[in-house]
Amino acid sequence: MIKGSGNSVATLVTIDSRNSSADLWWCERKQEYHWTLIWEDGGPYGTHMHSGTAPTREKARADVVKTILWIEDKWPSWEYFEFDGA
Repeated sequence: MIKGSGNSVATLVTIDSRNSSADLWWCERKQEYHWTLIWEDGGPYGTHMHSGTAPTREKARADVVKTILWIEDKWPSWEYFEFDGA
């Protein structure tokens, strides 16, 4: 449930191989790693995408893991929907 919204449709989520995919690649032009994480919530909000860049492969992988943990912690609160990525 989105806290404070009165919406009882959404539930908690676990990010795993059944509802998500992640990609990590090197961008030669920008000389940095790019990553994306796409996941399905199984409800009315549908598909979500998170992405970022990092100077090293290890940092990019760590960022993906941090994002997964953040999603699992914040979904489906208002904080998740209001996050601007900064």
